[in-house]
Amino acid sequence: MKDIYATEMIETYEFPVKAFRNLPSPFGEYNEISRNPVVYEFYLEIQDVPNNIPMDTNPREQNLSTQVAKSIKESLFMDDGNFHIKNRGIIISAADISYNTRSSIATIKMEDPEVHGNIDGGHTYKIILQNRDKITEKVYVRFEVIVGAESFFPELAKARNTSVQVSEKSIAELEKKFELIKLPLQNIEGIDLNDQIAFVENDSDKRILIENIISIIYNFNIQDFPDSERQPVSTYSQKNYCLKQYIKYHNEMQKSIKKEKSNPFYKMITIIPDILKLYDYIESTLHEKYKDAVSNGKYGALKGVQIKKDGSTVTFHTEILNKEIEFKSPRSFILPILASFRALVAEGDDGMYEWKADPFEYYDKLGAQMVKNTVDRSRSLGNNPNALGKDAGHWRDLYNLVDLEYKNHLIIQLMNQSKS
Repeated sequence: MKDIYATEMIETYEFPVKAFRNLPSPFGEYNEISRNPVVYEFYLEIQDVPNNIPMDTNPREQNLSTQVAKSIKESLFMDDGNFHIKNRGIIISAADISYNTRSSIATIKMEDPEVHGNIDGGHTYKIILQNRDKITEKVYVRFEVIVGAESFFPELAKARNTSVQVSEKSIAELEKKFELIKLPLQNIEGIDLNDQIAFVENDSDKRILIENIISIIYNFNIQDFPDSERQPVSTYSQKNYCLKQYIKYHNEMQKSIKKEKSNPFYKMITIIPDILKLYDYIESTLHEKYKDAVSNGKYGALKGVQIKKDGSTVTFHTEILNKEIEFKSPRSFILPILASFRALVAEGDDGMYEWKADPFEYYDKLGAQMVKNTVDRSRSLGNNPNALGKDAGHWRDLYNLVDLEYKNHLIIQLMNQSKS
């Protein structure tokens, strides 16, 4: 490794690289006027990695005692020739980069310590520096150098540090943890939803994320949300948390067959098709229920509701069954209404969840009032659909509405029985 030489303002790094290439901006050639960013990629042998790349530009603290750091170190020492593929690599921002095709030497210049330096891959970088003197075999690491990112550097650093090494859902799919709910998804009104769900990252041809499915059915977890006091608001605001809960319950279930009885997702297998059909039914009929409640109301004028504009070719479809609809409603309208029908779920004698009453009938009866309450609450929150989705009081009111209706029904039944 040829280490650094420096001036007061410029630091220059030189090293031999493999497979150097550049990815020009699709918006035009980089120059001093346009400053369109250019991305360069190459592989660098770990012994040639510079030992003083600036780290102040990395927003994430490097904790080398975490499980992620331990996994990186384990991969580094594995000696299988694939570290440069398995590891995400090191990303840096630079003022300039050049490449000598004869010598295969790359030269990187950094001028401003506030915007030039390591952006992501800090754990990989520090682990390499700490351990490379113990490695005798050739090991390469992938470098990505971005030139021309000074004007949007904070956004770039933030964006590059929000991902995880491998998404939890991809690992869960690899470990077949979604098989539990794939069975009830095979026939939703004659449709096999599994063919339309993205169970792994970058499954771009699938229209539904598995996180969305899990966040919907999680609303009926009567183990974690047994009454009106505890509401599944997280299904709106924290879909990844719902996914983590699913994986947690599945992991516990795998320890023993008896653990199935403690996994709410296992218990709700038989009602999952109804839950998803109910979600779709609510989404497709909200505007009708609003019209029933407010005869002169214009659902399409509500904040957060989308409506097809004249002359537009855009069409809206329901999230689950992909049915064409006139209005696209925010999830914050749908989920609290859906979750309220948890009041109609109970454990059967076999421990599995079952309906105490038909949720579709209850929605047909209470839907107009529920939608009116939803719109009124949204207005009281400043016509803010996002605030509505996080308002536990609203979720509680809708749940109590269904619960009271069911209890009144039981009372009427008992009265009729006593008369006979």
